[in-house]
Amino acid sequence: MQYVTSPERVSWQFPDGQRVDLGIGDEIEIDTSMPLIPTHRGIVYAVGDGTPSQVKVIHNNKGPGVEVLGWNEFSQGQQVRLRRRPSSPEHASAIWQRAHANIGHQYHPLNNCEHFTDFCYKGQQGESPTLQKWVLGVVGVAVLIVAGNSD
Repeated sequence: MQYVTSPERVSWQFPDGQRVDLGIGDEIEIDTSMPLIPTHRGIVYAVGDGTPSQVKVIHNNKGPGVEVLGWNEFSQGQQVRLRRRPSSPEHASAIWQRAHANIGHQYHPLNNCEHFTDFCYKGQQGESPTLQKWVLGVVGVAVLIVAGNSD
């Protein structure tokens, strides 16, 4: 694998010709082994010298909360997918600043990895599609139970 890097971006060229470009502020995700929480999200925080061991990812995780990990530690051997990119260098800087300011904040189910990355992108309260699906599912079950008991 060949590496090309700048202070904000890294480009990886694989032997099969595939090329991957990542930059500070890119939102990425991996699959999890948890069926009810299918993905985990983070943001590219630093690219270092361009090698995977130098690329850093910031994420919000149970236990430690918002923390910075190495690429390999974040990916856990999973394929990493790009979710979205900053709209401009200024947006990338704002994403990084919001993420950095939250290092050490504690994880909470109502403030999970999706809330964190969404907040970093938008600068306002983030959303969690996974949590929204959970709530809708619980409400749906409750409605069915109530409707079933009203007979």
